[in-house]
Parts: sequence; C-alpha cells; structure tokens
Amino acid sequence: MKYRKSLLVAVLAIFFLVIASGFLSAGDGEFPLWLPEDYGSGWILGDRNNDGVTDYALRLDDSGEKKYEAVDHNHDGIMDNFYFYSQGLLKRQEIDTNFDGNIDLWVFMDDGVHVKGFDRDTNHDGQVDLVRRYGEN
Repeated sequence: MKYRKSLLVAVLAIFFLVIASGFLSAGDGEFPLWLPEDYGSGWILGDRNNDGVTDYALRLDDSGEKKYEAVDHNHDGIMDNFYFYSQGLLKRQEIDTNFDGNIDLWVFMDDGVHVKGFDRDTNHDGQVDLVRRYGEN
C-alpha cells in the first residue's frame, strides 16, 4: 500500500511538472507558445493591426503547406489561438478563451472544415469537464 501511494504521488508530481512547463499546453515540441518573440527562424510573422507587435505566426512544412498557426486575437501581446495542420488541412485548434494563458478549448476537425468534436475546460481549473463528439455512434 505504501508503494502504491508513493508511486501515485510521484506520477502526479511529474504530471503537474509537465503541465507547468507548458509541454501539454499546445503543440508538439516544435511549436513555441504564447509570446511572439519566441517565434524564431522558420516562422512567418505578421502584424494584423499595424501596432508594431507580432500577432500572427505561421509555419509551413517542407512541402509549403501550413503546419502551425498562432494568433493573438485580443492584441494583448500573447498568442491565444493555435492551429495545427496535417498536409495543409486543419486538424485541431487550441484556444485560450478567457486569455489567462491556459488552453481551455480543443476543437478537433474531420477534414479541415467540419468539426468532429471538442473538449472544454468550462470552469478554467485545468481539467477537461465537457466533451462533445459529432458523427460518432
């Protein structure tokens, strides 16, 4: 019993360290998060409202198709919408709906156009508490 408790504590500690590091927030290790200055070479950057601050970042894959996009929709200097593509088709979108620096809505796409489902953290506690899937039996 003591061993199980220690193992559980260790697993939970690792899990929370990983979350705190941003590893599970959005992306796959190649996709920097949040701050526009973190988007370096290989990214196409834009300033949609001409205020001198990057609020759009795009990365293409080796064949020139979209791979990642990040957008600062509320122009506060922190990216809050992240788009993930495969072969140029949108597969997933991760959104910080309340602009607190944490993803709380994950939208899954079927063919780049139709929503397959979503996961949502409705109370912003870091845990998914609403799951919807469409077209599944």
